Amino acid sequence: MLLSYRRVFVVILMTAAVSGGCSRKAKQYEGPTADAFNGRLTRKGEPVSFPQGETVQLSVHFEKSTGPPLEIPIQSDGTFKVGSGMPAGKWTAALVRTKGSLGARGGSQQRYRIPGGFTIEEGKTEYEIELGPNWKP
Repeated sequence: MLLSYRRVFVVILMTAAVSGGCSRKAKQYEGPTADAFNGRLTRKGEPVSFPQGETVQLSVHFEKSTGPPLEIPIQSDGTFKVGSGMPAGKWTAALVRTKGSLGARGGSQQRYRIPGGFTIEEGKTEYEIELGPNWKP
């Protein structure tokens, strides 16, 4: 009897995982996507850079998504590279800078909302994301 309950439980679990995964993926990636999303962060049109050892990420959220934001690593020279699959359309963005370890003494994190976000266009692969005049290095 115990074995049949386990089988039923496994079948229910597998069915839920398959149906949930498929519907979620279809909602997130419906429509045109970019072949690549590469570029750099700028302030007043000039490239920005970050100190070595500082963790910098671009936290982005697609306007048509209900899922969590994507975290894009930013290199110390202010550049980023993402493969294909980023949906075309309007995105909101925030710059997240982490100095030291957050759990350790002296660690800190700063979050800066990028005004206006950015738009990914079909067929375009290179981008400059303007941090805005209020961003301070």
